Amino acid sequence: MKRKSVGLALAAILAASMGMSAMAADSYLVGFANNSDTYNYCAKFRTYLKEATEAEGIDIMVTDAGGDTNVQNGQIDDFIVQNANAVSAISNDLDGSVPALKAAEDAGIPYISFLTTVSGGDDYDGYIYVGSPNVDAGTAQGEYLVDVLPENAKILYFTGEPNDQQYLDRKQGLTDALAARDDIEILDEYNVKNSKDLGMSTAEDCLMSYDDFDAIVCQNDDAALGVVQALKSADRLEDILVLGVDGSDDALASIEKGELSMTALQDAKGQAEAGAKIFAELRDGTDPKDIEDVYIPFQIVTADNVAEYLGGEAATEAATE
Repeated sequence: MKRKSVGLALAAILAASMGMSAMAADSYLVGFANNSDTYNYCAKFRTYLKEATEAEGIDIMVTDAGGDTNVQNGQIDDFIVQNANAVSAISNDLDGSVPALKAAEDAGIPYISFLTTVSGGDDYDGYIYVGSPNVDAGTAQGEYLVDVLPENAKILYFTGEPNDQQYLDRKQGLTDALAARDDIEILDEYNVKNSKDLGMSTAEDCLMSYDDFDAIVCQNDDAALGVVQALKSADRLEDILVLGVDGSDDALASIEKGELSMTALQDAKGQAEAGAKIFAELRDGTDPKDIEDVYIPFQIVTADNVAEYLGGEAATEAATE
């Protein structure tokens, strides 16, 4: 259950007195600060969110922070200056995004964090999370490895930023699942910033540094696709499993070709539509403290079922807590 404070009480009273809950749809404005358009998944989500929000008759301002937390915080400040009724973001940093959350709280407007969380969010009535349970993504990777890895297997772990809640949750899920076997060893962990180029170059370095390993587990598909490229160039792809997270179009195509071993697909369209629905609820006068966080389940994709997911997002249903 989300903890709620009274931070929006005064703003809610003022809003009611001004008739804001009855505001016309075409005068309701939200802002969305994307983490980075360079990430396949973030770019896809941005497109879906804009389409779904405009379909609700709501105006949306969209920006790209380019992976820079300070830039993203400034963009959210700008939304507030432009009188946005709500702000949202794929929040770039668990702790670094706190100033943006605080700015929204000070302005008395809701903050919707997509895919990633912000420290202290549960202490603010106006904070709402929409995404997928990242522990489950790591758990799915771990369970897959437990099933398919040979005895005394060794793996490498390629991650995103350690101050990102996604990193923490996905790692927890992976390590908890791997505990089912005491013969699997994580040789080392590398922060490749979830980047395709860093995934590729780090994999190339690891091929020279380690005599033997069985899998490279990545926290997103971009890094995993970089790893695939490095292993193909070294003629090692048949020997080493590569796992990702997100279910990007390129990742699904790679699985179909027998390259990437598995991915945990996030339903970008389902997440975006859930966000647009929340914007509409806020526009129509629902108190943000009465809107639950939304969790869209991951879908596990391997060569066995990739055909079901090619050509579009998986159909999923939002689960709330």
